[in-house]
Amino acid sequence: MSGPCESSVRDATVALPFRGENVVGVLGDLDLEDEHVTIGLEDSLEEAAHRLIDVPGGVLVVLDDDGQPRGLIRPDHVLREVLRGTELQSAVCRDVMLSDVLRVPVSTPMDEVVSIIDRRQPDAVVGVADDGTFLGWFSPADLASARAKVKVLRSLDRARS
Repeated sequence: MSGPCESSVRDATVALPFRGENVVGVLGDLDLEDEHVTIGLEDSLEEAAHRLIDVPGGVLVVLDDDGQPRGLIRPDHVLREVLRGTELQSAVCRDVMLSDVLRVPVSTPMDEVVSIIDRRQPDAVVGVADDGTFLGWFSPADLASARAKVKVLRSLDRARS
């Protein structure tokens, strides 16, 4: 007779992929919809501040009129403008956002995503559908998780060879 732990371990066992198969998953496996909210290029910094309050620890992804990601605003960007005495009602997101946005299809293998980010060092990484539609933000926490997963799975792959 097996206990509940033995049963769940047996049920959770999956076949390991063959050597050379993608074992690291793809960008779309992550929850890219958390840790951010969106805002428009011409929205005011006052609106940016209000939206940032709703996503503690997160960021604003700045979208153009076609819904394409154009930049990123962190809370410190808005605070810097407050300290400069910027009129938040008249200043717009376009003027303070980081604009080096790397768009990565969500079907991209995670190890490739990590490699591209390490080479390019963009201001922001976003996941997009095959047609370029914005699907979500790849946060620093997502990157740390992806790096750890890639490292573990690569070491397992080497151990099997």
